[in-house]
Amino acid sequence: MILSFHPCIDADRQIILGDRGLSSEDLSLIRQAGAIVLPQSCSHEIYRACRTSSAYLFPDYEARFAYPGKVGQSRLFSEAGFSHPETLIWNTVEEFQRACNGSYPHEMPFLLKADRGHEAAGVYIIEDTSTLEEALKNLRDMERSGSKSFISQELIPTAGNVLRVVILGGRAVSYWKRPQNPDQIITSLGKGAKIDRDWRIDLQEKGIIQARGLSAFTGINLAAVDFIFPSNLPGPDPLFLEINYYFGRRGLGGSFRYYSLLFEAVRDWLSGKGLDPEAIRLA
Repeated sequence: MILSFHPCIDADRQIILGDRGLSSEDLSLIRQAGAIVLPQSCSHEIYRACRTSSAYLFPDYEARFAYPGKVGQSRLFSEAGFSHPETLIWNTVEEFQRACNGSYPHEMPFLLKADRGHEAAGVYIIEDTSTLEEALKNLRDMERSGSKSFISQELIPTAGNVLRVVILGGRAVSYWKRPQNPDQIITSLGKGAKIDRDWRIDLQEKGIIQARGLSAFTGINLAAVDFIFPSNLPGPDPLFLEINYYFGRRGLGGSFRYYSLLFEAVRDWLSGKGLDPEAIRLA
């Protein structure tokens, strides 16, 4: 029996949880399932319950929950030996201030990044003492709300260009997020970046190779991986920036195309497990 928690993929049985928790009936279906399709917004509760069953799971979210947030991902990149900007992990603002003691952890300018954030939220460019104090004030406010950890990171010159590679099962789709303003340092679609699928195909190919390497090492088969390339080098190699497990669809051509690609990825995954791909339907 194939069980789906995904609202857009119907299967032998489908569970739409909404805001409620898992019921005893849900847990019974999980134990009976041979394969489970998880939602993209999968909670730790759902994943833990499904992971303890004998069912195959799609997507593979082991790395997502083993290495959460920017802090966890920086550990993953270091442990796996993936190239990434120099990054330091800080548990609290007090720890940062005590360790730095009036100095800076990286060459100026550098970045401070809250552990959790989306579309560049919680990312601060540190250019002088005043921008550092403002960033630390905001991070201290986050601490009071229960979000303590953050990272500091060297600022790589990129001219604002960020390569995104979306992993969809065995397929990888790449495109650039490029700034409208040439002086823009932090680039996101939420801040007006433009999507470019044709620029620097050579670098896109390099990014795809690295994304496939990440997938092979971790099992990640549904995520958007962001890379940066040092613009001051003639033939730069990609640096891992972050992994996004919940990502926008504009760069893929919109929601309809995304769900079509996702549906095909799940079908291919089922076939690879020796299961019937015809058992699922795109709702």
